[in-house]
Amino acid sequence: MTARKTRSRAAAATALAGCTLLLAGCGIKTTGVIDSGHAATVKVPGAGKSTVLYFLSKEGDRLVPAPFTLFDGYTIAPLALVHLLLDGPGGRAGEAGLTTALPRLPAGKEDSVTVSEYSPSEGMTVRVPFAVGDLSELARSQLVCTVGVSAVPDTLSRVTLQGTDTTIPSAECDLKR
Repeated sequence: MTARKTRSRAAAATALAGCTLLLAGCGIKTTGVIDSGHAATVKVPGAGKSTVLYFLSKEGDRLVPAPFTLFDGYTIAPLALVHLLLDGPGGRAGEAGLTTALPRLPAGKEDSVTVSEYSPSEGMTVRVPFAVGDLSELARSQLVCTVGVSAVPDTLSRVTLQGTDTTIPSAECDLKR
C-alpha cells in the first residue's frame, strides 16, 4: 500500500469519526419545541418625529406600539390621536395584523370625544361617548398609553378616562401588563 492511500484512508476515518461525534451530540438528549413566550417588546418613544399609537397584537394579548408619522417635526394633537386610535389600525399596523379592544365611535358622536389640556400635576383627561367601566384592561391601556406617551413630546403623562358610565382614575402607561 502506498503512503498516499494510507493518508487518504486516515483522513476518511477521521472524517467518519468526526461525523459520528456530531451525530451522537456528545450525550445531549433531544427535546421538543420549547415555548418561550412572545418576542420581546420595546417602548417606542414619540420624540417629535413620530407619534405612537398602541394597538393589540394579532393574538390580542398585549400592547404593540405602532409608529405613525405625517412628516418630520409635526406633532399630532391629543384629540386627533384618540380619533386615530378609535378608528382602529390601518396602513402598516393593519397589514401586520394588529387589532384593537376599543369600540368604534357611534355614528354622529365624533364631536363627543374630548381631551383636556395637559397639566403637569393632573396629566390629561380623555372623555369618550361610551362606557369605560366595562372596557378590558388592555383597551384602557390603549388609550392611556397612546395619549400618555405621544400627546406631550418627551413626557410620560398620567391619563384619566371618563366615559358615559364612570371615571377611571388617572394612570401612567405600563407596558408590562
